[in-house]
Amino acid sequence: ILSSLSITHASDVLDMPVDPNEPTYCLCHQVSYGEMIGCDNPDCPIEWFHFACVGLTMKPKGKWFCPRCTEERKKK
Repeated sequence: ILSSLSITHASDVLDMPVDPNEPTYCLCHQVSYGEMIGCDNPDCPIEWFHFACVGLTMKPKGKWFCPRCTEERKKK
């Protein structure tokens, strides 16, 4: 069954249909797309990030921690 979607949020303007049950990731709270990187903190609440959102163009060597976990680690 196809239904037309009304646009109520700016994020709805994305040109791909989004399954409302599809999980979202990253600081941008969007679905998985393109190259993504996982935070090496096992307790990271977000876990997966789009390269562009965290300023990456290629996978860094070694462990990588997201901006939030990097800040948390500095506090300890």
